[in-house]
Amino acid sequence: MLALRLLAAVGLVVASLAPLAVLPGQDSEHPAPAAYSSTLTFGTGLVTIPVAWVSPQSGDLFMAASMRTIRQGGIRPKAGDSRWDFTETIEAHLGGRLSLGLSLYDPGSVQMGGFAQVLVARQPTFGSRWRPAIAVGVRNVGSSKYQDRFVTGSERAVDVLGDAGITGDRGTFNASPTAYVVATREFRVSRSSFSASLGYGNGLFKEDGGLGETYSVRGTLVPGLFMGGRLAIPVGQNGQLSLMLEDDGFDLNAGANLTFGSLSLGVFVTELEEQKGTPSGDQLANFTKLGVSMAYNASLPGIIRGSAQRARAAEADRALRRLEQEIAQRQIISRQLVADLAKATQAADAAAVAQRQRLVKQLEAEQAALKAAAARLDALTRKPPEQQ
Repeated sequence: MLALRLLAAVGLVVASLAPLAVLPGQDSEHPAPAAYSSTLTFGTGLVTIPVAWVSPQSGDLFMAASMRTIRQGGIRPKAGDSRWDFTETIEAHLGGRLSLGLSLYDPGSVQMGGFAQVLVARQPTFGSRWRPAIAVGVRNVGSSKYQDRFVTGSERAVDVLGDAGITGDRGTFNASPTAYVVATREFRVSRSSFSASLGYGNGLFKEDGGLGETYSVRGTLVPGLFMGGRLAIPVGQNGQLSLMLEDDGFDLNAGANLTFGSLSLGVFVTELEEQKGTPSGDQLANFTKLGVSMAYNASLPGIIRGSAQRARAAEADRALRRLEQEIAQRQIISRQLVADLAKATQAADAAAVAQRQRLVKQLEAEQAALKAAAARLDALTRKPPEQQ
């Protein structure tokens, strides 16, 4: 297992750093990388690690809820003996360069940490396309220094150990904040795309709190080094299947994420190199964990445009009803004028002649107004609501 892990890691490093030309079938007309969805813990990325990507659509919001098995217990999420640990995140992408977010580790005790990322350099569309995108960021801002890589709130690795062997600074991770830099290289083959990411960070990516093998038995290649790859495959007209493999500095993780429109559903397995199954004791690390997530992506400008379009559509509907009412009233007036004109025509005196002339002018004016109202009604019914 370790040899396979090392081979995969070397492959990811080579793929992320090699100065390759455009691959056969790469679509140069659509160089933008496929969108990423939320991780299990902090904003967009792979399973847990970040990537050098910020949504090009300013105002995009990513909201996610994830849960991971950390103990034995029932499968009911809210039960007292539930095996699940929950994490909720919200993240905003601004100006195609900046992302800001907040991660809620423990809803019960309201423990949380902020995170942010700046896209320093984009992968070039033309010219030196081998150059990767580069981003710098922070995680776990403002949270407890005892928070570990699982960000389980009150269920931290040091807490489940009780007082057994905890002396001095053991269990202190100094991971608030955690800083990192990451490079991501995107390759597009036909309609699919592959990306490789390589990064380095301190804190959550590096420190073990002095717990040694209690925190991580195996898996660290170079302290602080993390890497990962993703294959994004289009599904239907508006869907995407993402297959991910990563090393987060301590563990080998894998996952699959299915996105349709604004909704994403993910299934993940973390600590693949460790023992399988949930241990019966208070152990928090060194066993394989199952994770699931549900995320929703909303565009704030799209919401605003939608609200404006709905307002215009409502105003157009009111204008339509007013025109229909006006036409109905003018039709009644026109019929009355025609009847009055017929009576005046039967009389032969001078007063009747003058009345006929007045009625003819009124009828002509009413028919002209009726025709104009009908034209406005026709134009209003033909015009799409978003153009009204």
